[in-house]
Amino acid sequence: MIRPVKKCEIDKCVEVIRKSFLTVAQEYGFTEENAPRFTAFATTSERLNRQYDEGRPMYGYFDENGQILGYYSLHMQGNEECELNNLCVLPEYRHRHIGEILFFHALTTADDRGCKKVIIGIVEENQKLRIWYEKLGAKHIGTKKFDFFPFACGYMEKDIKGKSMECKQSIELWDAYHEDGTLAGCDLIRGEKIPNGFKHMVAEVFVMHRDGSILLMQRDFSKPNYPGFWESGAGGSVLKGESALDGARRELLEETGIIADDDLENLYYVVTATTIYRGYLCVTDISKENVQLQKGETIAFRWVDKQEFRKVFNSDQYVDKLRERLSEFAAHDFQKE
Repeated sequence: MIRPVKKCEIDKCVEVIRKSFLTVAQEYGFTEENAPRFTAFATTSERLNRQYDEGRPMYGYFDENGQILGYYSLHMQGNEECELNNLCVLPEYRHRHIGEILFFHALTTADDRGCKKVIIGIVEENQKLRIWYEKLGAKHIGTKKFDFFPFACGYMEKDIKGKSMECKQSIELWDAYHEDGTLAGCDLIRGEKIPNGFKHMVAEVFVMHRDGSILLMQRDFSKPNYPGFWESGAGGSVLKGESALDGARRELLEETGIIADDDLENLYYVVTATTIYRGYLCVTDISKENVQLQKGETIAFRWVDKQEFRKVFNSDQYVDKLRERLSEFAAHDFQKE
């Protein structure tokens, strides 16, 4: 989970920063004597508290027990640029994509604050780190030598291209929610355990044609859950920054090619241990043959009347959890002759 750092956590952040950058110092022979202003030695609670009071965005990567495993902050420059400061991960938690996730999160944070470019400072001799940033889309723009450092400072930059940044790749961020559907003010990462007390949002869309037929979509056989099963429409996790309704519209378009011209009707609100399911009804007049399949998600579709829908809905080839969420709606509209 990623969330803003609280002031009472500043001391813990200092520990994470110093411990993380100490491995760089040890690798390149930096000490408090020859590089007293290097991050591993110069980061203090006083400095971070001052940055916090200035309103600098400061974020931590927390495990399910609330331990801080990684950190970054942004120094806003006021010219649609910002500087990425102290992005780090504790040595024992590296090589788990935490740094990549934090970097992507930093770019989205900068983007949300109106920045068009992020500047990154590195130890120029640290070519492994330079290559890592380059793989994430940053480019090297120059170096500078300071008398108080026994190394050259390298500078890199990353242009921000809205929400379609190259580094997103397989990383998917979700807003965390409270049970009542209000935002919790922190971010969840797809594939990681959701901490107790938080939920992520899933939007689902039941699709009907104006002639009364229902759209059934068959899940790809490569799906880890319910491979080859049928479901009635589209659905998926709501992404960071999306509303549930926006997520429903996006999933509908991605998985079926249907554009929801009219407002979607609310169908259900179901809360489980880790998830809030928001269900919507879409009534469309799309040409039936124009339904599109999404590679890796769906492999077939068909339009069925109410009688055929009841047959599939009550079979062992329909997603049972979706059947549970749709039970009240289906009982009222489709289970009776």
